[in-house]
Amino acid sequence: MRIFITSLFVPIVTSLLFPASSAAECQGSQNLPSQQFFVAFPHNSHEISESEQVRIGRWVSAMNSDYPIQNWITIIGSASKLEADSERLATKRASATAKVVIDDGLINAPFQIKTQIYPANHTTESTPETREVTIQVSPGCLDNCCTGH
Repeated sequence: MRIFITSLFVPIVTSLLFPASSAAECQGSQNLPSQQFFVAFPHNSHEISESEQVRIGRWVSAMNSDYPIQNWITIIGSASKLEADSERLATKRASATAKVVIDDGLINAPFQIKTQIYPANHTTESTPETREVTIQVSPGCLDNCCTGH
């Protein structure tokens, strides 16, 4: 009987001292949702305004503080077909944004830069959505295990 009580006592005390949630193993690779930020541009321009640069700096600081582990960073430059030399403009917007985020310290993951040209057949002028750059950060977790976040 004494052996039986001892054999029950050890697992019970262990489970109280080390709850299952803290002792749980990672259940496979998991990712946190990507974080996005949108940078606005004037029609036919790739210049980033001072106010947008300040907004970018604050966001980069928050990303580095909240998510020190980052899996990847994607920058998508957009333009409308109605804007002059739209493919080149989208590339310049993405490049200008990449420079600002790198200068502000968003350097913890590989970068991918893409462009997106919006068709002109559904609108008579470019819209804010066609004149923006999207920055996406995929936050990571220690040992690629985001359990509990």
